[in-house]
Amino acid sequence: MKPIESYKSRLNKNSIYSVAPYNFVSLPKRSVSRYGSPEDLPSYNNYKVEKDGKCLLNGYIDYSLVSETPIIVSDGLEKNEARFFKDSEGKYAIPGNTIRGLLRTNMQILSFSNIVGERDKKGEYRSSYIENSRFLYRDIAGGNSLSKRYSSILNVDANRRIGKNLKAGYICKRGEKYFIQPALEIKKDIPYFRVDELRLRKIGGEKIDGVNFLYDKVPQKDEEELKRLNKIAADKKKEKGLRKAAEKEIKKILNNYKREKTYKPYQVGISFELDNKGRITKVGNRGECSYEGYMLSGGFILGKRSHYIVPAEDTNQPEIDLEKKDFMIIRDYEEDLVATKKADRESGKIVIKKGKEFYALPKEGEIKPVFYINTDRLYFGFTPYLRLSYTKGVLDGVCREYKENPGISYADSIFGFTDRVFKNGGREEKISYKSRVSVEDAEAVGEPSVDKESIIDIILAEPKPTSYNLYLEQSSLDKKELNIYEEDFKIRGYKQYWLKKYVECPSGDISEEMKITIYPLKEGTEFKGRIYFTNLYEDELGLLAWALKLNDDCWQNIGLAKPYGFGRVKVKDIKLNIEDLDKKYGTFCFDYYKSAKADDYIDEYKRYISNMLNVKNMEEVTSIKEFFCIKATLIDEKDKNNYRYMVLDEFKLKKILPTILQCKDAYSESNMKKIISKSGSNNKNRKDKGNIKRENVDSRSFGNTLMAEAFNKAKKGK
Repeated sequence: MKPIESYKSRLNKNSIYSVAPYNFVSLPKRSVSRYGSPEDLPSYNNYKVEKDGKCLLNGYIDYSLVSETPIIVSDGLEKNEARFFKDSEGKYAIPGNTIRGLLRTNMQILSFSNIVGERDKKGEYRSSYIENSRFLYRDIAGGNSLSKRYSSILNVDANRRIGKNLKAGYICKRGEKYFIQPALEIKKDIPYFRVDELRLRKIGGEKIDGVNFLYDKVPQKDEEELKRLNKIAADKKKEKGLRKAAEKEIKKILNNYKREKTYKPYQVGISFELDNKGRITKVGNRGECSYEGYMLSGGFILGKRSHYIVPAEDTNQPEIDLEKKDFMIIRDYEEDLVATKKADRESGKIVIKKGKEFYALPKEGEIKPVFYINTDRLYFGFTPYLRLSYTKGVLDGVCREYKENPGISYADSIFGFTDRVFKNGGREEKISYKSRVSVEDAEAVGEPSVDKESIIDIILAEPKPTSYNLYLEQSSLDKKELNIYEEDFKIRGYKQYWLKKYVECPSGDISEEMKITIYPLKEGTEFKGRIYFTNLYEDELGLLAWALKLNDDCWQNIGLAKPYGFGRVKVKDIKLNIEDLDKKYGTFCFDYYKSAKADDYIDEYKRYISNMLNVKNMEEVTSIKEFFCIKATLIDEKDKNNYRYMVLDEFKLKKILPTILQCKDAYSESNMKKIISKSGSNNKNRKDKGNIKRENVDSRSFGNTLMAEAFNKAKKGK
């Protein structure tokens, strides 16, 4: 199957929604427990147990997976290549763990299982299937709700290009703890000094060992032009268009001299001189000038020319114990290093990547210059425009009624759990429970072959939950009013990829660092697998079968490159075999399995869960409707532009993502034209164009109603 280009036209400021190859199945308002306590779980030492008048079931399920697009389930990356997994016999296969992960996710959704888990005494959700990350962010001039918060915390002085709340100091490590010693404030309200690179070369910067320049030396003619353009760009009295044009021209000139490929962020000890206005007049190596300190500069950005000087430590001020101020601050910083590709996680430890040492926390006995804010909260970083942490974690975006469910879910009871804490009287005890399901590898049938047409380079994109406009429920189209990970926000739910009739390849150039070459098997490849189950009730077996089969009009997607349409499979030929225990243990016979219809048990589960939820049909619950909508929808090639990854310029627009049930109408050409036309018809009300009442757009109540209706009601104040 020949891949096609991934997009045809870009979003712009008149676009109403963002686009993505994924969407979200929302979490239910309440989670469901199958068992109240560990004592209620089926035991393993009985082969036939009757409880509540129902027998426990043992047996296996045989099934086939047929790929309807090229499929790649990797056996690991080697030299940036992903080849299909092979089992111990050298045959192509889908690992049992991959099938198990697919089943578990489907089961969690279909059974309303609690995926958050209990909170321990420290406030951590250690058994959660969603990591309770507290993200860091930097948004200087985005003109949105987050940039407004960022500027507020830094208390940015636009004229001086400095954050009034920002301080400078030195961070060190002693034992397992980190401390910041404030730096001297030589000039009042000037905690650090900024030096332009053009000036730095003239006042001694080239003679200092360890200083890295962002650009080659600029000829006199271009230097004079840069000075002229700088004055225009910095003059707030000039019109915005003129200042932007000057900034653009500055970048154009500097592009000829950039050292992007050879430049590295640095920190180096120096000495320096100041004039009465707080202007750096000279820099030198340690001991050459009146004042001591450090000079540094962070990552390369075209147009940036700033180097910073932090004066020496002020030992008269008390040091700051970071973890005493915020016990999660170091963990958050290290997680952000991984998220921003500055570090890897190896065997549970954070390992800084080569060339990214500038951003590493200091080792024992080492000190590093640092910038920080110490108001009601503490923030720190190694550049003045540091990344700030939200006050709330991801799981603060899950409602209390969902999280606070003390029982044991379907998913945990069937797939097992380790060291979960349960209260027993007045004490807590850790309990583990073994899985009642075992999943074998699904082996390819016949002689499958690699699809040469689909050997392409892709980007293995990772989840970007920091994109709050996409990952959080939103009640406004206005980017200045979007919910962020603060106050009363809600996460969107389970991330699921759209299924496509085609496969695609990324457009444009892919950097060597990000590139992965995949070698998928051809569409039509068939895999056969088996799932063993032990001591399941009828409703549990029905849930397991449904998680595998789904509804008749549905598909699953599996493996790498799902966002590009790879790995769409159909589950077929499900054969359910259940042990006849009387025949197994009462006769001398090895043929003790009896065949059964999976649909009968699926129907039993639906009846059981509908009664638990006190609803007539559990498939009418919003999260279940969303799940089966995304699993039953095949995106046509003509609609490919609405189900692709965005490019950087499109992310900056901060458009929101419609819900699964909204997408069909949201992306229709007639609806888009209608909304665009309405939004542009009355400029004097433009300030109100993004305000939409939550009850009109909430994914739990909106259904298939046109977004235009909610939009128009909001404009009329309804």
